[in-house]
Amino acid sequence: MPLVRIQDKLVYFAHIPRCAGSAVENYLTARFGPLAFMDRRYFLTPTDERWSQTSPQHIDRSTFSRLFPPSFIDASFAVVRHPAQRLRSIFVRHRDIERNIPADADFDDWITQLPLPGFALDNHTRPMTDFIPEGAVVFALEQGLDPLIAWLDNLSGNTDGPRHVEVVNSHEQKLAVQEREGGEIPPLNAAQVYRLENTYAGDMALGNY
Repeated sequence: MPLVRIQDKLVYFAHIPRCAGSAVENYLTARFGPLAFMDRRYFLTPTDERWSQTSPQHIDRSTFSRLFPPSFIDASFAVVRHPAQRLRSIFVRHRDIERNIPADADFDDWITQLPLPGFALDNHTRPMTDFIPEGAVVFALEQGLDPLIAWLDNLSGNTDGPRHVEVVNSHEQKLAVQEREGGEIPPLNAAQVYRLENTYAGDMALGNY
């Protein structure tokens, strides 16, 4: 979970997988400088040399609280997304890009197994509630990221730097970089949405979904 220094404050970004995390990290870097506790080359490290079960930007709240005392952080925030949209994004990402979900996997069958145990898929299917520290300010991706920029303006006391969070790490962008074609994006039917809303019931309240 990245840490950023904003003026005299140490700010914790609770990066929830497939909720515009990379885009927000890029914005923070462009505006405030390099981030700590982030390693985008984590999976290039041989498995037996990795220090943790997930990349540092995807650790859960419980793990973070064991490493950092509450008084160490001055402010924290997170970006959330509707569970159904988030889990479909995770499915196609790991099917088409990471390739640790079979290409012929059925989305309906896959969601019956959720959330996956432990630190599976770099913590991607873990409920969003497991990432967000107490007192964090929560922004819903569906409302756009302008409210986040306004919050950072207030925190920093200025409006310097970029005024827009650029989209990065989208499914289409990753496919283009890897020069490959993805499978069909599964439609979300009412039964699937209902299942995911119940499986991730705690997450539904985060963005007032």
